[in-house]
Amino acid sequence: MTIEFEKIELPEKHVFKGQEFPVAFTVDGAPDFEDILQFLKKKSEEGFFNEVLKKNGAVVLRNLRTTDPEKLSKIVETIGNGSGLEPFVQNGSTAQRHTITEHLSTANEGPSDREIFQHNEFSRFKKYPTTLFFVCTRFNATGGETPIVHGGEFFEEVKKESPEIIDNMINRGVYLEQIWPLVSENETHWSYKYCFGRNIDPNQSFEEQQKTAIKLAHDSVSDDVEFAENGDFIVRQHTKPIRLYNNGETEFPCFFNSVACFGGDTTKKLSGHDKTKNICYDDGTEFDPKHLDTILKVSLQKSYHHTWQAGDIAIVNNYLASHGRKPWNGQRQILVSMWDTPNKAEFPHY
Repeated sequence: MTIEFEKIELPEKHVFKGQEFPVAFTVDGAPDFEDILQFLKKKSEEGFFNEVLKKNGAVVLRNLRTTDPEKLSKIVETIGNGSGLEPFVQNGSTAQRHTITEHLSTANEGPSDREIFQHNEFSRFKKYPTTLFFVCTRFNATGGETPIVHGGEFFEEVKKESPEIIDNMINRGVYLEQIWPLVSENETHWSYKYCFGRNIDPNQSFEEQQKTAIKLAHDSVSDDVEFAENGDFIVRQHTKPIRLYNNGETEFPCFFNSVACFGGDTTKKLSGHDKTKNICYDDGTEFDPKHLDTILKVSLQKSYHHTWQAGDIAIVNNYLASHGRKPWNGQRQILVSMWDTPNKAEFPHY
């Protein structure tokens, strides 16, 4: 029996510069899970996923014959390795996460009634992943869609609404200041593994633990960090929020930032990122609140909302697409795996 991808037509898909966003496929003709793995290995080694993600920005895989986290993790590993990627090591997370399998962790574990706005993963840091895998192991809920926005479309629409916003972001950069507390109730303190504690030895003195956290922050996140007198860890992020993307055929500017996410949170207090101070430009000037409202509005208007089915895998090009989370009622578990391109160049500034 021949195994193949059958394209799924997504009625609410977007089209940017002639490319569908996202694209979706179901696996047709596979008698069992091992056959699917071999098929995906072959497709990834042929460059299928790299090419689709480069041009389209996101791809959804459906009908993979399993909802088991270990098997889905094996699929992620097969596609990641076959595509020449390597696992991305997460540091500096502001979200509570727990490891589920070798390659899958929980995504943001914040309350289900809390909306998370658009952001490119770790785009405000020195190190950021190339590719994200979102894996649905359980879904029996209302709401809970994952909205994604094409960075090129995001840029163009904001520029239409207000060229001044784009000029300011390009010329001034964006500054965020975040605080990881010494102690937290939800495992987002600075010494936690997914924050800045990955290399901390519990036998180290407190001062040695601080030095270890600072070194990790300097390597992965920002050179501009310090500890407050109360033991909290202050991380200042100086970012270039507009980048130049090349899809192999053409170049175009795109949003690559977390302004909608953190700007919306800090101005409207909608989703509880109280670790983040008000967002501003990197020259110290404040954002016009109306400009933050415009960016948030565009992010909501231009989202493609992926409605999950248990067993779905959504693969996202983190350079080209931002993502968020809609509130839900019911049962929903989305796991995440982050991967990177070895020896990659920095994403060019626009």
